[in-house]
Amino acid sequence: MGRTIAFLLVLVVGCTEDLRPTDGDAVPERVIAGEEIPRTFAREGDWYVSPPLETASGATRAGFLLTVADERAVPVLEARGLDAAGVAGPWVRAEHTFAEGSQRVARADLGLVASSVEMRVHSGDVDRVLDVLFSAVVPVPEAVRPTETPEVAGRAEALRGELADLVNDRASWGARSTGCTSSDPDKYRMAIHHTVTPSSGDIPTRLRGIQSFHMDTRGWCDIGYHFLVSLDGQVWEGRELRFLGTHVASNNTGNIGISFIGCFHSSGCNDWTPFTPPDAMVGSAATLVGRLGGLYGIDVNATTVKGHRDHSGASTSCPGDHLHARLDEIRSGAGTPVDYAAAFVSQSFPLARDPYPLPAGTEDEGVIEMRNVGAATWKPGETFLGTTEPRDGESPIAASGWIAPNRPATVEREVPPGETGRFVFSVRAPDLPGDYPQYFNLVQEGVAWFGDPGEGGPPDDQLQVRVTSTAWDAGPAAEPDAGPATPDAGGVPDRAEAHVDDGCGCSAPGSSTGPLGGLGLLLFALAGLGIGRRRVILGAWRR
Repeated sequence: MGRTIAFLLVLVVGCTEDLRPTDGDAVPERVIAGEEIPRTFAREGDWYVSPPLETASGATRAGFLLTVADERAVPVLEARGLDAAGVAGPWVRAEHTFAEGSQRVARADLGLVASSVEMRVHSGDVDRVLDVLFSAVVPVPEAVRPTETPEVAGRAEALRGELADLVNDRASWGARSTGCTSSDPDKYRMAIHHTVTPSSGDIPTRLRGIQSFHMDTRGWCDIGYHFLVSLDGQVWEGRELRFLGTHVASNNTGNIGISFIGCFHSSGCNDWTPFTPPDAMVGSAATLVGRLGGLYGIDVNATTVKGHRDHSGASTSCPGDHLHARLDEIRSGAGTPVDYAAAFVSQSFPLARDPYPLPAGTEDEGVIEMRNVGAATWKPGETFLGTTEPRDGESPIAASGWIAPNRPATVEREVPPGETGRFVFSVRAPDLPGDYPQYFNLVQEGVAWFGDPGEGGPPDDQLQVRVTSTAWDAGPAAEPDAGPATPDAGGVPDRAEAHVDDGCGCSAPGSSTGPLGGLGLLLFALAGLGIGRRRVILGAWRR
């Protein structure tokens, strides 16, 4: 009875307190790998119950950002609050507010002000959870839009023209309409963050998941950051610059939030590799910081461009030890634009993850589009795609249309700074089966490689075509000669005796082509020629 009375007192007090929303810096959260759940959670019947997540100032909501193994899965999660004495409230089923690809966002309103929060996962869903970011907050109340201009918050403002060649706007990743109304036009500083999420996967989906997590569990009016940088170096527009950000507690005014998608700390990052931000991310962030400095008259230095943890009153490890160690590179790289620099835009080939098979001796054509983010104009016959690792090496995948064994293509037309150029070329699978990776970079012939010190990149080991040359499929081996047809067969050989003299699938005049007849031969020929489009895996560095 005493414990019940204590719980009711907490419930009553929690309902009457004027609670402040949890500061972004002070959100209690825990990254949990799915494989850890059976080892570190307590088994209670059909559930695995987590250790309590302590809150410094109380929490009324539990939030979850999950990665699931089965894209059809919607794991059953519940949460409950506990008071300072450990008296627990009721379990509350989590409501899933976002489900796309492998990402899930869920929340559970506890019905009380909790000193700590527990979560539990149904035993039938444990294997479906790859990881979960578990947090406990007092959410921000839903913003009330001004009655006189109700369209202001939902109306998207065009990305500033000075950033259009560098930044993918909100429409490109399918952002939800913002609920923000607090204007903050005068920017005079910047903060660098990391998202503490996986860095891999489809980035638009990843961004929609982060935005939903911020809006649905924390109650924020939009994604907290103004810009985000993905692993491939692309820059994405987050919250519009005109609005006050939600990324550094008590330090949001005049502060532009730039977050690296991933987890770059020495601990607490699960298996979300890489733990060190690659050069492509650092270079793109430097370019962005330089552009923003020019737009707002911000002198880029250690006072105006800080890591999240470096702000007064911050109690966080953000942006992680490994990213924090590269802040000086971001600041120094934000200076005067270099002559030769490129940013990845698009490609007709899929990105490199695994080698892709291409029949030996065959060729496949594609295009790489790169944006000129340097100060010099690219020109045909002067700006080339060249082989690297080593530079100018003769490529084993050089095709018949290459300018030279170390030069696949030149840019199609003159490309001034800010515009996009195309490099069209084919690759050929070598005659000897095997795996043939080839790196490339842009080169201003006789002047500089874009990856040279002092130029703007990409680095030599970021743009890659990877071909796996495979042997032609000769079909099934011929059976031993079974002799002449038997009288029962009516003079027609049985199927095991079909004519396979050269293994190519062709039949001798007058012989049977099997149940598919001419269609079977056509399908076999199309398969051999790779109709349906042969693909070559292309790994590209992106700005």
